[in-house]
Amino acid sequence: MIFKAKLSFLLLTGLLFLGCSSTKDLPTRTDFAFTFDDEPFEIISISAPSGEGYNYLIKKEEGKSVFRSMDTNQDGIIDLVQYGPFSIDQANSIYTYGIQQAIDQHKFKARNTQRILTITENDTVYTIQTFGYYRDLLYNQFTINSLVTDSSEIYLDMNADGELDNIEKSERSLEEVQKTYQRIIQNGVENKLIEFRFEKFIVLISPKEQASWL
Repeated sequence: MIFKAKLSFLLLTGLLFLGCSSTKDLPTRTDFAFTFDDEPFEIISISAPSGEGYNYLIKKEEGKSVFRSMDTNQDGIIDLVQYGPFSIDQANSIYTYGIQQAIDQHKFKARNTQRILTITENDTVYTIQTFGYYRDLLYNQFTINSLVTDSSEIYLDMNADGELDNIEKSERSLEEVQKTYQRIIQNGVENKLIEFRFEKFIVLISPKEQASWL
Protein backbone atom coordinates (compact mmCIF):
# COMPACT_ATOMS: atom_id res chain seq x y z
CA MET A 1 0.00 0.00 0.00
CA ILE A 2 1.07 3.56 -0.64
CA PHE A 3 -0.08 6.28 1.78
CA LYS A 4 -0.02 9.97 1.07
CA ALA A 5 -1.56 12.82 2.99
CA LYS A 6 -1.64 16.57 2.54
CA LEU A 7 -3.49 19.26 4.43
CA SER A 8 -4.82 22.69 3.55
CA PHE A 9 -3.36 25.45 5.71
CA LEU A 10 -5.06 28.63 6.84
CA LEU A 11 -3.38 31.90 7.62
CA LEU A 12 -4.22 35.53 8.04
CA THR A 13 -2.67 38.09 5.73
CA GLY A 14 -0.88 41.10 7.15
CA LEU A 15 2.30 43.08 7.50
CA LEU A 16 3.45 42.46 11.07
CA PHE A 17 6.66 40.41 11.23
CA LEU A 18 8.74 38.76 13.91
CA GLY A 19 12.28 40.06 13.84
CA CYS A 20 13.74 41.78 10.80
CA SER A 21 11.45 41.55 7.79
CA SER A 22 14.45 41.44 5.47
CA THR A 23 15.60 38.13 6.95
CA LYS A 24 13.97 35.47 4.79
CA ASP A 25 14.59 32.62 7.25
CA LEU A 26 12.48 34.11 10.05
CA PRO A 27 8.82 33.20 10.61
CA THR A 28 6.18 35.91 10.20
CA ARG A 29 3.48 36.87 12.66
CA THR A 30 0.06 38.31 11.80
CA ASP A 31 -2.56 39.56 14.27
CA PHE A 32 -6.30 39.86 13.69
CA ALA A 33 -8.53 41.35 16.41
CA PHE A 34 -12.30 40.88 16.53
CA THR A 35 -15.23 40.97 18.95
CA PHE A 36 -17.40 37.98 19.83
CA ASP A 37 -20.43 38.46 22.12
CA ASP A 38 -19.05 41.89 23.05
CA GLU A 39 -15.75 40.36 24.19
CA PRO A 40 -12.41 41.09 22.46
CA PHE A 41 -10.40 38.22 20.98
CA GLU A 42 -7.35 37.94 18.78
CA ILE A 43 -6.06 35.39 16.29
CA ILE A 44 -2.27 35.32 16.03
CA SER A 45 -0.90 33.49 13.00
CA ILE A 46 2.72 32.29 12.96
CA SER A 47 3.99 31.09 9.57
CA ALA A 48 7.39 29.84 8.44
CA PRO A 49 8.86 30.81 5.04
CA SER A 50 8.58 27.13 4.04
CA GLY A 51 4.81 27.30 4.51
CA GLU A 52 4.18 25.56 7.84
CA GLY A 53 2.65 27.34 10.81
CA TYR A 54 0.12 27.51 13.61
CA ASN A 55 -2.51 29.91 14.96
CA TYR A 56 -3.37 31.08 18.47
CA LEU A 57 -6.79 32.26 19.61
CA ILE A 58 -6.33 34.44 22.68
CA LYS A 59 -8.24 36.79 24.95
CA LYS A 60 -6.67 39.55 27.00
CA GLU A 61 -7.91 41.51 29.98
CA GLU A 62 -6.04 44.64 31.07
CA GLY A 63 -3.17 43.68 28.79
CA LYS A 64 -2.80 40.20 30.29
CA SER A 65 -3.64 36.98 28.45
CA VAL A 66 -6.45 35.15 30.28
CA PHE A 67 -7.25 32.60 27.59
CA ARG A 68 -5.10 30.91 24.98
CA SER A 69 -5.89 28.09 22.58
CA MET A 70 -4.11 26.72 19.55
CA ASP A 71 -4.78 25.54 16.00
CA THR A 72 -1.61 23.49 15.72
CA ASN A 73 -1.62 23.05 11.94
CA GLN A 74 -3.72 25.96 10.66
CA ASP A 75 -6.51 23.71 9.44
CA GLY A 76 -9.29 25.89 10.85
CA ILE A 77 -9.87 23.79 13.98
CA ILE A 78 -8.70 24.53 17.53
CA ASP A 79 -6.86 21.44 18.78
CA LEU A 80 -5.75 22.56 22.22
CA VAL A 81 -6.93 24.89 24.97
CA GLN A 82 -3.81 25.83 26.91
CA TYR A 83 -5.55 27.82 29.66
CA GLY A 84 -8.57 29.97 30.35
CA PRO A 85 -12.32 29.75 30.94
CA PHE A 86 -13.49 28.46 27.55
CA SER A 87 -13.93 24.82 26.50
CA ILE A 88 -12.54 23.52 23.23
CA ASP A 89 -16.07 23.61 21.76
CA GLN A 90 -16.51 27.23 22.78
CA ALA A 91 -13.06 28.05 21.45
CA ASN A 92 -13.93 26.56 18.08
CA SER A 93 -17.15 28.56 17.87
CA ILE A 94 -15.22 31.76 18.58
CA TYR A 95 -12.43 30.79 16.20
CA THR A 96 -14.84 30.00 13.36
CA TYR A 97 -16.50 33.39 13.86
CA GLY A 98 -13.12 35.14 13.87
CA ILE A 99 -12.01 33.45 10.65
CA GLN A 100 -15.26 34.48 8.98
CA GLN A 101 -14.69 38.06 10.09
CA ALA A 102 -11.20 37.92 8.60
CA ILE A 103 -12.63 36.58 5.33
CA ASP A 104 -15.23 39.37 5.24
CA GLN A 105 -12.46 41.95 5.73
CA HIS A 106 -10.25 40.34 3.07
CA LYS A 107 -7.59 39.50 5.66
CA PHE A 108 -7.70 35.75 5.20
CA LYS A 109 -5.90 33.56 2.69
CA ALA A 110 -6.27 29.82 2.10
CA ARG A 111 -3.29 27.98 0.72
CA ASN A 112 -3.69 25.70 -2.25
CA THR A 113 -2.51 22.42 -0.74
CA GLN A 114 -5.10 19.72 -0.12
CA ARG A 115 -6.15 17.43 2.73
CA ILE A 116 -6.06 14.20 0.83
CA LEU A 117 -5.29 10.57 1.66
CA THR A 118 -4.45 8.15 -1.16
CA ILE A 119 -4.17 4.37 -0.77
CA THR A 120 -3.20 2.11 -3.68
CA GLU A 121 -4.17 -1.56 -3.48
CA ASN A 122 -3.21 -3.72 -6.47
CA ASP A 123 -4.88 -2.04 -9.45
CA THR A 124 -7.17 0.29 -7.51
CA VAL A 125 -6.52 3.75 -6.07
CA TYR A 126 -8.71 4.89 -3.16
CA THR A 127 -8.80 8.56 -2.19
CA ILE A 128 -10.43 10.34 0.76
CA GLN A 129 -10.31 14.12 0.61
CA THR A 130 -11.59 16.36 3.39
CA PHE A 131 -13.09 19.68 2.31
CA GLY A 132 -14.03 22.74 4.36
CA TYR A 133 -12.40 25.06 6.89
CA TYR A 134 -14.83 24.81 9.80
CA ARG A 135 -15.44 21.67 11.82
CA ASP A 136 -19.25 21.92 11.44
CA LEU A 137 -18.96 22.19 7.64
CA LEU A 138 -16.35 19.50 6.92
CA TYR A 139 -17.22 16.76 4.46
CA ASN A 140 -15.34 13.93 2.74
CA GLN A 141 -15.17 12.91 -0.88
CA PHE A 142 -14.40 9.22 -1.48
CA THR A 143 -13.02 8.32 -4.90
CA ILE A 144 -12.28 4.89 -6.37
CA ASN A 145 -10.11 4.80 -9.50
CA SER A 146 -9.32 1.64 -11.48
CA LEU A 147 -5.84 1.57 -13.01
CA VAL A 148 -6.94 -1.19 -15.39
CA THR A 149 -10.13 0.29 -16.87
CA ASP A 150 -9.33 3.97 -16.08
CA SER A 151 -12.82 4.27 -14.62
CA SER A 152 -13.67 6.30 -11.51
CA GLU A 153 -16.39 6.40 -8.86
CA ILE A 154 -17.10 9.39 -6.61
CA TYR A 155 -19.09 9.40 -3.37
CA LEU A 156 -19.74 12.03 -0.68
CA ASP A 157 -19.79 11.71 3.10
CA MET A 158 -21.54 15.01 3.82
CA ASN A 159 -20.98 14.92 7.59
CA ALA A 160 -17.52 13.28 7.51
CA ASP A 161 -19.00 10.80 9.98
CA GLY A 162 -17.96 7.65 8.14
CA GLU A 163 -21.32 7.13 6.39
CA LEU A 164 -21.62 7.80 2.66
CA ASP A 165 -24.61 9.97 1.77
CA ASN A 166 -24.51 10.84 -1.94
CA ILE A 167 -23.30 9.42 -5.24
CA GLU A 168 -21.65 11.83 -7.67
CA LYS A 169 -20.47 9.25 -10.16
CA SER A 170 -21.04 5.50 -9.96
CA GLU A 171 -23.21 2.63 -11.14
CA ARG A 172 -23.02 0.99 -7.71
CA SER A 173 -25.17 1.71 -4.66
CA LEU A 174 -23.94 3.33 -1.44
CA GLU A 175 -24.51 0.05 0.38
CA GLU A 176 -22.07 -1.75 -1.93
CA VAL A 177 -19.29 0.76 -1.30
CA GLN A 178 -19.85 1.59 2.38
CA LYS A 179 -17.74 -1.29 3.74
CA THR A 180 -14.85 -0.33 1.46
CA TYR A 181 -15.05 3.29 2.60
CA GLN A 182 -14.98 2.24 6.25
CA ARG A 183 -12.00 -0.02 5.59
CA ILE A 184 -10.01 2.78 3.96
CA ILE A 185 -10.91 5.11 6.84
CA GLN A 186 -9.69 2.49 9.32
CA ASN A 187 -6.42 2.15 7.41
CA GLY A 188 -5.98 5.91 7.60
CA VAL A 189 -6.74 5.95 11.33
CA GLU A 190 -4.31 3.09 12.03
CA ASN A 191 -1.56 4.88 10.11
CA LYS A 192 -2.34 8.18 11.87
CA LEU A 193 -3.31 9.91 8.63
CA ILE A 194 -6.98 10.27 9.62
CA GLU A 195 -8.20 11.34 13.05
CA PHE A 196 -11.67 11.12 14.55
CA ARG A 197 -12.32 14.55 16.05
CA PHE A 198 -15.58 16.27 16.88
CA GLU A 199 -17.43 13.15 15.64
CA LYS A 200 -15.82 13.52 12.20
CA PHE A 201 -13.13 11.61 10.31
CA ILE A 202 -10.64 14.26 9.20
CA VAL A 203 -7.61 13.72 6.97
CA LEU A 204 -4.53 15.02 8.77
CA ILE A 205 -1.19 16.41 7.72
CA SER A 206 1.60 13.92 7.07
CA PRO A 207 4.20 13.88 9.89
CA LYS A 208 6.89 14.64 7.28
CA GLU A 209 5.11 17.86 6.35
CA GLN A 210 4.69 19.24 9.87
CA ALA A 211 6.72 22.25 10.91
CA SER A 212 10.16 21.31 12.22
CA TRP A 213 10.69 24.68 13.94
CA LEU A 214 7.67 24.59 16.28
